[in-house]
Amino acid sequence: MDTRNDIELRRLRAMLDTAADAIVGVRDDGRVHSANPAAERMFGKAAADIAGQPLSSLLPTLDGAALARTMQGGMLIHSTQSRIGRLELQAVRHGDVAFPAEVLLGEINDDPEIRYTCIVRDLTEVQQAEEYMMLYGRAVDCTLNGISISDARRFPQPIVHVNPAFCRITGYAPHELLGRNASLFEGPLTDPDDLALLARTVQSGGEISITLKNYRKDGSLFHNKLSVSPVRDAQGRITHYINVVEDVSSQIEVKQRLIERTARLNATFDLSPDGFAVFDARGELISVNPAFRALVGEVPAECSLLPDFDRWFASLCESPGTCRTVAEAVNDRAHDRIVLVQPARKVIEREVRRNLGGSGETIVYMRDITHQSEIDRLKSEFLATAAHELRTPLASIVGFTELMLHRDYPPPKQKDLLATVHRQGMLLSSLIQELLDLSRIEARQGKDFHIVPTPLQSLVDGVLQAMSSDELGQKIRIGELPPVQVLADAGKIQQALTNLLSNAFKYSAAGSPVQIDADLDLDHTPRSLRIHVRDQGIGMTPEQLDRAFERFYRADTSGNIPGTGLGLNLVKEIVELHGGTVSLQSTPGQGTVATLQLPLAPAWASTPDQA
Repeated sequence: MDTRNDIELRRLRAMLDTAADAIVGVRDDGRVHSANPAAERMFGKAAADIAGQPLSSLLPTLDGAALARTMQGGMLIHSTQSRIGRLELQAVRHGDVAFPAEVLLGEINDDPEIRYTCIVRDLTEVQQAEEYMMLYGRAVDCTLNGISISDARRFPQPIVHVNPAFCRITGYAPHELLGRNASLFEGPLTDPDDLALLARTVQSGGEISITLKNYRKDGSLFHNKLSVSPVRDAQGRITHYINVVEDVSSQIEVKQRLIERTARLNATFDLSPDGFAVFDARGELISVNPAFRALVGEVPAECSLLPDFDRWFASLCESPGTCRTVAEAVNDRAHDRIVLVQPARKVIEREVRRNLGGSGETIVYMRDITHQSEIDRLKSEFLATAAHELRTPLASIVGFTELMLHRDYPPPKQKDLLATVHRQGMLLSSLIQELLDLSRIEARQGKDFHIVPTPLQSLVDGVLQAMSSDELGQKIRIGELPPVQVLADAGKIQQALTNLLSNAFKYSAAGSPVQIDADLDLDHTPRSLRIHVRDQGIGMTPEQLDRAFERFYRADTSGNIPGTGLGLNLVKEIVELHGGTVSLQSTPGQGTVATLQLPLAPAWASTPDQA
């Protein structure tokens, strides 16, 4: 029958055999007496092989002398009068594989065989865990994003850890943040709805990524892209929250500038008077602006690809066979001049570019040059007509002077020739002067006009003083002139009236009256004054009236009535730059009425009854 000691011994043996740490009994000479199964597993040797070996074969720095020194410096246990010691060192398994170990040494005083017990714990996993923790800590400290950890178990979830980037972004030192919560970064522009969404998500244990308007310590605003994730324990309870902070202010600013730039480009694109069509890299139409649609109409849905678009566009042209495709015109610096006949007759200028620096878009640019083409045509006609009109008096002057140089004429004939030269010279001078007047007016578009309230009477008086009607054999009658003021450049309006009176004299019989009168037009806005120049001359036909304001057009083609054909055109330019109009009413053989309509000065326009 087992004694109580036997039972205790077996119990102790079972505990030693099941222990996770290696337990080695060591004799006084430093050799191993015995080892438990955990030692076999730790050192990779059977217990029988370990027994009798020096302890230093397992723990290289622990020989008998080292054991004695360690014990001498160990802690004394008064109840047993023995000492215990602790140290960390490198152990060896399989004879040559070193690993970190923690050794607890105990001294046994009353055992004849075992002098020391060594409890050895393998620290490999512990050290790896510590190294990983240090690595993770360094990674967190080195990241550019701010990271804070808040304690979910305490109210109001105080911050318990921050990394350097968090302090750099917020401007707070660590000691100013620990123990505080995220409300520290809220301010006037922080959106309450965003805060409410964040609170609901956190309370429900979810994850969230949201951009908040937060404030630094110095009060400056920054856009905080915040990501919040919960940390749970083994039971699934949330213990902490990891808060990742990223300052995206610069990205928000760039995005805002990009939005504004895109809006400006879209506005420019939409409001441009020139047409644009954009095709993507595959040749599919992706955008057209309103001006493009105004030029060529809506692009049919079935013509959104470039080949179909080219065929459709060619069908709108006057000469479809000569219209280049978009692919042929790409990046050609020469502009295509195209005449459209649909949806309306227009002359357009087209240029095609490919955006090689972007996504390979093809941009078709079109500009309506119908008016410019018409101006160019009129300019060419004008130059041709002007050259002809200038050549006519020049030819007379040159011809008659050559006759006088090479032949001898009696004085009466010479006088007649000189009179012709003088007359043609005056005509040439008048033509050049009126051409210069027209050129100045068109170039400056009235910018040099001094338009001010001017009394009607002073305008008429200035014209009468400048003209010598007696020399022309006609009298100027003055009809009713309302005592009002008009908005006018006195010199320019007097020039226009002088031209009208000169025409009235030239196309009227000697002695027939020419009259100036005026009346008010109060039925239209703005209110205006009509100045009439009436004659009883040869008059004009409807066909002549239609062309009367054309440059170099003259109703009299006989050449008996002097003139340049520019006078009425000059009158029209002057009056229209005053915001007025000029019109003619005429009946062949009965005379003509020329009417200038000019806006009244503000004081008279608002209270015409003052007249």
